[in-house]
Amino acid sequence: MDFDMNAANIAMLENYVKAARPMEEMFSAKGKTAIVTGGTSGLGFNIALRLLQGGANVVLAGSSDAKGAYTLPILEKAGYGPDRVIFCRTNVLQEEDMKALVNTADEKFGSIDIFINSAAVWNYAHIYDLPVEEFRRVMDTNVSGAFLGIKHISRYMIDHRIKGKITLISSNCAWLPYPVFGGYAHYAASKGGVNSLAIEAAKELKRFDIMVNVVAPGGMVTAGASSNMCVKELPEEKQEEFYDELMVWQTDEVPPVDTVAIVAYAMSTPMSDGMTGEIVVADSGMSHNIVKRQVAIEEYPENPEE
Repeated sequence: MDFDMNAANIAMLENYVKAARPMEEMFSAKGKTAIVTGGTSGLGFNIALRLLQGGANVVLAGSSDAKGAYTLPILEKAGYGPDRVIFCRTNVLQEEDMKALVNTADEKFGSIDIFINSAAVWNYAHIYDLPVEEFRRVMDTNVSGAFLGIKHISRYMIDHRIKGKITLISSNCAWLPYPVFGGYAHYAASKGGVNSLAIEAAKELKRFDIMVNVVAPGGMVTAGASSNMCVKELPEEKQEEFYDELMVWQTDEVPPVDTVAIVAYAMSTPMSDGMTGEIVVADSGMSHNIVKRQVAIEEYPENPEE
């Protein structure tokens, strides 16, 4: 009997149709529970809001009780009350705090399906002026904090046989040096560490059906970005020198935070079922020098030495 290629193809196509889930389910977080570190400000808050809109329950993790106290009423006013979102005071560097965060989410919502690590710190200093203590502080918070989150939340997912989604927020500064004259060595190094951590975690956790990815934005306007300053230990003249340099920016736009939050949300849905160990760049083309307006040569300042 001859093999009928068309019949085989028809059977395969029909199976595709049967297996295809409704498109609205592919972009939904309905019924899931998410933990968002750094969820009381900036990008973390925006991601939490998108998760709530997508149907998830959310635990906001942050180090400030004051931020938690005013963040929850804002969300309640938007229609998301204590039945959908709670705050848990968490120091991401304290292992006992991370355990308590996991327990809080489990006791309140009965599951943890999504983890988004958006907690991070940074400030500015050129590498030749950067105190080693500041380098260690930024590396510890941004990398060790992400590690502890993955450690305890993945353990929960494994124990409860949850096909989870873990997304770490990184930055394109891991491979794209900026501001124009530098000043981000410690932050860039930490975000490079976050990228590598995610890839290794993805390798280890795939056998448990836990997918780990990174979303890497560029510059954004957030409360943190607006308030972060030079390292306090720098002499005043060094700080003034740096702020002069900082005013010479290298991009013609600062994308809205929500453009990144939506990508992070999508990575928490079935849309990303086929992705793990990936670094999704959401910087509006910045890494590729794609800009709305290219500065003309005649607009560059004259060389004072000529």
